Amino acid sequence: MRVDLLLTLLLAGSGVSQDVQNVKALGAVGDGVADDTHAFERAFQLANATPGTTVLVPAGLFLVRPFNLTSHTTLRLAANASVAAVADERAWPLIAPAPGYGRGRDHPGPRYTSLLHGEHLVNVTVVGAGRSSVLDGRGVYWWDRVHELAYTRGHLLELMYSRDVRVYDVHMRDSPFWFNHFYDCDGVHVRGVSIYAKDNSPNTDGWDPDSSRDVLIEDSTYVGGDDCVAIKAGWDCFGVDYGKATRNVTIRNINCTGSKAGVAVGSETSGGVYDVLFDGVRVFEANGAAHVKTGPTRGGAIANITFRNIEVAPGARLGDGVLVDAHYGAPNPSCPSTWNPPPPKISNLTFSHIDAARATVSHAAIRLTGDDASPVTGVVVEDVRVGPANGTWRCAAVAGTATRVTPWPPCAGIAPV
Repeated sequence: MRVDLLLTLLLAGSGVSQDVQNVKALGAVGDGVADDTHAFERAFQLANATPGTTVLVPAGLFLVRPFNLTSHTTLRLAANASVAAVADERAWPLIAPAPGYGRGRDHPGPRYTSLLHGEHLVNVTVVGAGRSSVLDGRGVYWWDRVHELAYTRGHLLELMYSRDVRVYDVHMRDSPFWFNHFYDCDGVHVRGVSIYAKDNSPNTDGWDPDSSRDVLIEDSTYVGGDDCVAIKAGWDCFGVDYGKATRNVTIRNINCTGSKAGVAVGSETSGGVYDVLFDGVRVFEANGAAHVKTGPTRGGAIANITFRNIEVAPGARLGDGVLVDAHYGAPNPSCPSTWNPPPPKISNLTFSHIDAARATVSHAAIRLTGDDASPVTGVVVEDVRVGPANGTWRCAAVAGTATRVTPWPPCAGIAPV
């Protein structure tokens, strides 16, 4: 993230609010039994009339249905404050699919809204007092019923078409679907957030910047059942038509434990993904520590992606160590049968200072797989160590260089330097 943009975000979030609306003073009970939604909605109605207002959630367990955030407002969770979702799909409204997807991710048609939702917002902050400030999606209700649902599950937090967004110092748990979806947003700063969902919780990505620009996610921790971070830009024909790339994203100083990617680009990349830096990532479990994934129906381009200073914990179980896969992901079934774009263009990928020497790797140490019609180009692999694997390098349709890498030698197409 540009320094001037980050400074603007920090200053915007540091001012003293003009007003405070305490949800308990507006009728919330906070006993984990009463439905406190009305008090939250009333607080944001009042905040909408007074820019700079803080909506304060004091200590307690507040049970709510999904609600909308408001521009120029801070949602502040005090220490020992929990906001938990009503675990009943009838309480979750349906909304239109994101335009770059054209349908719900799992089902055609609309999708359930997120627990915290906002569209066309400016200057919005969600902040807590650390791990005791909790946003709880009650995801078990949804995970156990995935195949019974007619619509795609909602996120814990989704902001769309918004700018100057901050999420600080909260603990998020058990999202029904992705935890944080930033869709077509400008200027997003996440810091000090911890995420938890059990290992077999489906689709519980931690952070999904999607068709967004100028995003910084830092000093945060993920334990869950899917990707820690996945950078996205729309799904197949709808993503290409929407045409909004994700650009200028920095992910730094995060801990990742999950059953899918540690940190990844993809697989929905149809609008294009450019200028992404992953720097300072500690991986404790993943199917791939550093992953670029896209598919033949995606179209679009991926360029200028850097993975550096990634440390994989001793004994961590990986599928592949470093992975680039141009044949990943299911096609969007709502695209026309005639949809047949050129293969995605993948270029300028750097994997630098990655230490997975003491990890257990079940597939390839380094797997770089492009498409014959559109090879992966400009790959740089330097100062990378990956532990014992079934095979060493596995490559196809790729070109680049390698320096100080274990295992050695590199595959065909990767020139030793």
